[in-house]
Amino acid sequence: MILVVTNRRDLTADFLILELQRRGEDFVRFNTEDYPQDVQVTWRIEDHRVAGSFRFGEQEVGLDKIRSIWYRRPVPPVPEVDICNPVDREFAIAESQAALDGVWRAMDCFWVSDPDNLRRAENKPLQLKVADEVGLEVWPTVVTSCPEEARAFYEVCDRSAVYKPLRRGHLARDGKRSLIYTNPLPSSDDLDFGAVGLAPVMLQKEVPKKVEVRVTVVGDGVFAAEIDSQRIPEARQDWRRASVNQLPHEPHDLPASVEEGCRQLVKRLGLAFGAIDFVLTPDDRYVFLEINPNGQWAWIQQLCPSIPIREALCELLAVGGARHGE
Repeated sequence: MILVVTNRRDLTADFLILELQRRGEDFVRFNTEDYPQDVQVTWRIEDHRVAGSFRFGEQEVGLDKIRSIWYRRPVPPVPEVDICNPVDREFAIAESQAALDGVWRAMDCFWVSDPDNLRRAENKPLQLKVADEVGLEVWPTVVTSCPEEARAFYEVCDRSAVYKPLRRGHLARDGKRSLIYTNPLPSSDDLDFGAVGLAPVMLQKEVPKKVEVRVTVVGDGVFAAEIDSQRIPEARQDWRRASVNQLPHEPHDLPASVEEGCRQLVKRLGLAFGAIDFVLTPDDRYVFLEINPNGQWAWIQQLCPSIPIREALCELLAVGGARHGE
């Protein structure tokens, strides 16, 4: 059986599940906000044997029946509404998450991808280091909490640098969620770097762009699409500022060395999947920006139907899980 671990609002999971259904694959979807209210988890060890199950209403799935897990977009557990005391509620959430984390770590199955490896792979300095080691081109970057170091880097880059968040890609203000985009630093003699001392920053030399290339790695499969982010002004620094429907998308042929570098990056990070962002410069250099170890991909296939990411992922979950069980 394939277990899809995600949340109710995950449209990408919906997109994949349509293909699993078409193929007749045996799967179950686990929306983690339903736990522990409507989904129960049991794990036990006795007489040198490990056993347990997930119970989804009337459906019980033994842990030994799960051979492959797509760990997609889980959200924190949601306790019963009757737990009103904030301290009690925090305790219930923490214990529920700890139990689930323990079950994941104790399971012997095929992962896309292992939760601990996902968390590790989100680390931006680690991504850049490993990308450099596997032969991908990495642009000058600094992570610092020192205002003097930030200013020195800015000057070395001829005052052409961008700011990127290290981890949190969004902020919540007044109940509204807003993305933190890549933002260029203004070119100025008196730019104030004092706030760097309040929280670390990640600065990168600005990369000249011809197009951006989104590479999706699924097992050994590598699928690339180019995004013409320079078509409209608001997308030139960060294509996410525009609607994807405003930006032309086309399948893209990667050089063999870049394709292999992408495979090696994903493997070195202990992943089975990765969404990798590159800039293709005007002189045709592929500059690595980052890897999202659990990034979005459905929109790529919807705009470029000839790129079979969904089919490759279904095959990986089905065949990869079968191979793991042999």
